[in-house]
Amino acid sequence: MAGTSSRKRVDSTGPRKSQAGTPNGTNGSNGSTPNGSHAAKPAKGIVVRKHTRPYGEFAGNIGCFCWTIYIPLQIYYFYGMAIMGKGELLIPDQKFWYDLTFGLPEGLAIRPTWWAMGFIGIYWTTQAVLELMLPSCFPFGFGVREGVTLKNGNKLKYPMNGLFSFFLCHGIYAALVHYGYLEAYFIFKQFGALLTGGVITAFVYATWLYVDFGLLWESHANDPEFEEDWGVFHTTDFWNDWFMGIVRNPRIGHRFFSVPLDLKRLWNGRTLTLWALLNFSYIAAQYYGCTFDYKLDGPITGAVCKQNGDWSNVGYASWGIALAQWYYVFDYNWCEPAYLTTTDIRHDLFGFMLTYGMFGFLVWFYPLCFLGYLSSQGNSSGGFITDNHVCTAIGVGLYLFGMFMFRYTNIEKHHFRTFISNKKAKGMSNFEVELELKNYKIWGKPVDYIRTIEGSWLLCSGTWGLARHFNYIGDLVMCIGWAVACYSPKNAFPWLPISYCAYFWVMDIHRCWRDDQRCSIKYKKDWENYCSKVKWKIFPGIY
Repeated sequence: MAGTSSRKRVDSTGPRKSQAGTPNGTNGSNGSTPNGSHAAKPAKGIVVRKHTRPYGEFAGNIGCFCWTIYIPLQIYYFYGMAIMGKGELLIPDQKFWYDLTFGLPEGLAIRPTWWAMGFIGIYWTTQAVLELMLPSCFPFGFGVREGVTLKNGNKLKYPMNGLFSFFLCHGIYAALVHYGYLEAYFIFKQFGALLTGGVITAFVYATWLYVDFGLLWESHANDPEFEEDWGVFHTTDFWNDWFMGIVRNPRIGHRFFSVPLDLKRLWNGRTLTLWALLNFSYIAAQYYGCTFDYKLDGPITGAVCKQNGDWSNVGYASWGIALAQWYYVFDYNWCEPAYLTTTDIRHDLFGFMLTYGMFGFLVWFYPLCFLGYLSSQGNSSGGFITDNHVCTAIGVGLYLFGMFMFRYTNIEKHHFRTFISNKKAKGMSNFEVELELKNYKIWGKPVDYIRTIEGSWLLCSGTWGLARHFNYIGDLVMCIGWAVACYSPKNAFPWLPISYCAYFWVMDIHRCWRDDQRCSIKYKKDWENYCSKVKWKIFPGIY
């Protein structure tokens, strides 16, 4: 990565955003001076920056600090419920936290271990190597695709080898188990240490991003992914910037690879693979009848698994959820090119919200809430949940409906955007593209859309004519299906699965609000017209 010591810069450190995320000003834009007066267009070689990132989406510095502390503690509590309460609610008093940290044996306790940190280091090194080295040509992938146009006018290239990497990781996991380098049920014995390892990794990663791409942003000013709102503008906004992120598509390895390693895409995508593998590790724990060994009225002394397994220990609910979530991850990799047009890549910044959200939260909390909960029931009088067939059938039905809605809505928008992108790539003007769109139909009717002054095309047909975030319904329904499948009157009430549903519903509703705020700023009057045409946010006729 080339340095910029000979480069002039205009570091526009204008006023912060309001708490609602609306800009009070846009210093430095189009060559403006910091006080807002217009100047000539900056000469070649001058870096002009303006603070267009959202501020206040999580209540600024104070809110981001509170979320940074609260969320990891909440996940630790859920883990304590599973391992010490067999899924039942517990009082998080001093004894609870002492037992969780020091009372449990190594691996089960939330104390970090060298084994857990080594596992995490090996996993991410392997993922980075696979991302950079695996072929992406057919039949191994979907080629090298371009992402959306950045604020600087560039388009980044991405190798579409996720599906190959996904299956290869399954093979590596199977080989490690077969040759005795890894216990198939390792998650059952190591979850506490791995959970803390994920927290440590997320904190260190977010801090590195803040320093390297934030405080030292000038060293990346020549990178093709550099945008006007990169880097630190106000060090007093540390918690907000560290949490939300100060960079959108950070990459490393420009000197060595024709397609550098995109850190956010790697982190978001390859974490999902571990989620699928951890579910199968929990399946192995059930197969081998793993239980926690207790002293009489005392703490857990260890995790015990039988030498020989029994498939009758694994209920339909466990298989249904594990396979459903496996397919969710498979589907992501199968439709990997569509991911390049999503909010994750186009708009989300890369800070602690994502470093922890993906690897401190998602990869551990998701398996824990369902397969972890089901596995923990092996210690109760009811044993493993294997006979809740009606609940499992209802849950699978809800999942199938949700998965269909999730994929259908996202592909609907992806096809619309791809159609426009292909026409523009052929050199067509907006007028010519609109003429072509007269023959583009959704649900048998000519497509309805709004072409914004900003340059975007807002789809108003099909499911996107029913609600502005209709694609959220798939995820919201799927998680309910998984929770229903976990219920059995013989076992602990499924508080853990329900906690996942509560989290997901709150997250999606809040994300809906964040997206509306961002779009209102970006599209202005066009967004008002769009909202008047597509009235509902998520649920038609309700919200």
